[in-house]
Amino acid sequence: MRREKNLNGDSRQSLSSIRKQILKQRKIEFKKLSRKPISILDSPVPFKKTNLMRLTEMKFDRKIEQLIRSGTIYELEKKLGVDASTISKWRKLIRTARDAEFFEQF
Repeated sequence: MRREKNLNGDSRQSLSSIRKQILKQRKIEFKKLSRKPISILDSPVPFKKTNLMRLTEMKFDRKIEQLIRSGTIYELEKKLGVDASTISKWRKLIRTARDAEFFEQF
């Protein structure tokens, strides 16, 4: 067991060792915390997704990048139910974020 000396020279057990000892006596084991796996829709991207982007991803079960590239702006407007100007802004946002991410390498 680990003991600590205070200023007077007395040795004492640290609080963490006492805590571990008590838990061991009571046969209490804690599981180590682990992170939840990140779903495809929540994977990190170099731009902030709007609520409408997330809703569209959930509705069509595909990433927004894949949806945006799959046709003309007007075809996507009908397919996704989102205004053409919004789709155009999304394309620009994604393109500039990807370009910035690429050029940061150099």
